[in-house]
Order: sequence, then structure tokens, then C-alpha cells
Amino acid sequence: MSNNATSNNAGQPLGGTAIKPVGWDRTGWEAFRYMLYDPDTGKVLTRTPLSWLKIFVFYCIYYSCLAAFWLACLQVFFLTVPTDHPKWTLEDSIIGVNPGVGMKPPMSDKRIDSSLYEFSLEDSSTTPTNKEGEGEKNIDLKTRMDLFMAKYNNNSGLNDCTDNNDSNKGKCIFDMSTLGECNSENNYGYLPVGADKTIEPCFFLKLNKIYGFNPEPITEADFADYPEMDEEFKGKIKDAKEPAVFFNCFGRFPADMEAAKFNFFPEDQAVSLKYFPFKGGNYQSPMVAVKVSAAEGQLVHIECRAYYKGVVHDKKDKMGLIQFEVLIN
Repeated sequence: MSNNATSNNAGQPLGGTAIKPVGWDRTGWEAFRYMLYDPDTGKVLTRTPLSWLKIFVFYCIYYSCLAAFWLACLQVFFLTVPTDHPKWTLEDSIIGVNPGVGMKPPMSDKRIDSSLYEFSLEDSSTTPTNKEGEGEKNIDLKTRMDLFMAKYNNNSGLNDCTDNNDSNKGKCIFDMSTLGECNSENNYGYLPVGADKTIEPCFFLKLNKIYGFNPEPITEADFADYPEMDEEFKGKIKDAKEPAVFFNCFGRFPADMEAAKFNFFPEDQAVSLKYFPFKGGNYQSPMVAVKVSAAEGQLVHIECRAYYKGVVHDKKDKMGLIQFEVLIN
């Protein structure tokens, strides 16, 4: 018998006794139909209803725990963050206590990374490119400046402060009259005027906002730290009627010093410390306007600096100053 069995097994192909599952030979539409629903086993998409229920319950529990963990972490984060002011301020923050100098008018979106202001003596158009002034015409600069100045019409939460000792210090309405002839009625000097078509553009200088920053006034004892100061500017600081932040501009190179003249509004080149510190909410940044008279056809490089006690001027990181160019063709 043993020999017969061996003889029979020798004739059987290897694997010939493997058990094939029901439906192994289904193909095409039949295989697809059985994948959707198998009437023999009751499986839907290859799983029984009980298997689908177990998977559904598992993922409901899994994602509920995951969401609860995420919400718990978020709640812990919110408990460490103040709601009325930044968590890190002044020396404890990355920004620090040395704000940059901001300048208006803003550039168009197309030239947002440029510092060159170009004016055409032949461009007397009073029609901006569009309502946002997103163009390169002289009037476009005026339009963008008007849009910025419109923010100063909102006085909600602000007060008419008398001086630096006012109890509303830091929440004061900015006195626009201090900007003198640098106003919308005069087109900020961006359009040619007179028979000789002269252009003397106004630029507006301000400190970038830093929460809680409350500068102290510069004194005569600090003059040695800033050798670029001229005697006229030093005299204005000495004659200041109240504590203030001062701004000054000059040509960066000898040729620029000869080609450009500056008139400041207000004449003392200062903004009162009553406008500081910035504590959030509605705020009107105090400004000094500088009217530039530049030689026609010459590119003039200008640098403007802010002055208060301890200010650091860094040309690389643009701390405490701003640099720009003016070309009047």
C-alpha cells in the first residue's frame, strides 16, 4: 500500500492539493460586484457589517482622544499668553527697544521693495491710475498718501493731550497742523507748480510702533555719540520746549549734500513724547514732514535719522534710520 500511495503522489503536481477560496476565479464585472457586496458572506466592500462597526468605533475613540489632547495643549498655550498685550516686549522681545524709522508715502505694490521716488516735471495729470493710486504717476503718490492720511480722521479712543504730563499720554490725537504746507491741498509737493514747473516733494517720518516703547529725550550730554549732528540741529534740541523725539535728514554723499536742501515741519523737527508709549488699539503715529528740494536730473541719496536717548543707528539693519533716493526729471 505504501508503494501504491507513493506511486499516486508522484503523479500529483506540486500544490495540486491547495484549497482555493470560493470565487477565486471571478473576473471583470462579477469580481467588482462581489467586492461591493458578497451575498454568500454578507460582506460589504470586503468587510462584514460587524467589522465596519468595530473600525468606526475605534476611529471615533481615536480621533476624539486626539482632539481632546490637541485642545488641552491649546488651552495650556492660551493660559500662558496675555490677551491685552504681547507676551514678550521691549528688551525681552526680538524687536527690542530700537525701532526703525518709517516713511511715507508708501510705494506701489509693484515697486514695494524699491526706495527710489521718481517725479516727472512733465507729469501734471490729476487723474490717478486707479482709486488706490497703484501706478507710477505723480498723482498716484498723492493718492496713496491721501489714503494713509485718512487713518488720522479716526479719533475713537483718543484725546486732545496738552503735554507730556497729560494723563492720556500715549492715547493722543496727532496735530496735523504741525505738518505745515505738506498737506493734501498742496498735493504734498508731488505735482509741478509754477511757470518753471518745480517739484518739492514732502516725505513723512515716524517711528515704527513697538508696544510699550517710551523713549527718553536726548540731551546735550549725548551729542558726542552722534558726530553727524550739525550745529543747527543741536541748537534745536537745546531749545526744545518739551521732551521730544527728533528727526534729521542729510545727503549721504558729498554730491548729495550739495544737491539737496531740507525744510522740516514742524521747524523744530520734533514729535512730543506725549504720543508715547504705544499700548495697542487705535493709534495715530506722530510724524515730522521733510520737504526736499533736489537738483533736477540728479539722483539724490538721502538718509534720515531719529534721535532720542540711547538710539542706535545701524545702516546694515536700518535701525534708527531710513535711506531712500529722490530723482526729479
